[in-house]
Amino acid sequence: MDLAATARSKVCGTCKEEHSIDNFPNDKRYPDGKSYRCKPCHSSYNKAYKQRKTEELKQYRLEKRYGLSTTEYQEMAEATPHCPICGSEEPLVIDHDHSTGKVRGLICQPCNKGLGFFRDNIESMKNAIAYLEQ
Repeated sequence: MDLAATARSKVCGTCKEEHSIDNFPNDKRYPDGKSYRCKPCHSSYNKAYKQRKTEELKQYRLEKRYGLSTTEYQEMAEATPHCPICGSEEPLVIDHDHSTGKVRGLICQPCNKGLGFFRDNIESMKNAIAYLEQ
């Protein structure tokens, strides 16, 4: 029996294999209400798309928020193997001055949050050190 002759089958636009119509995700944009990719191809495409978009979003944020190119960021990351404040080797994030927007460097997330909680106020940080030393 030729599956193409029945209304219950469809050829995937990606893998070009014939599948049961039930093996295609619903998609209202198409006349038959089904995507043109079978479920495995659709899933694979979505994973690749999300990964690509995540990378594009990272590059966009680097440029827009911090004025850094991907190359500049990679050079900073290579030059900073661990947090310069606490020495942690956990993933580093971009630290910047909120008043000027200037990038200071890469530090770990807890240290970045700590600086943020102190609002980059050196006097408050000195007071905190004095308090801890008591």
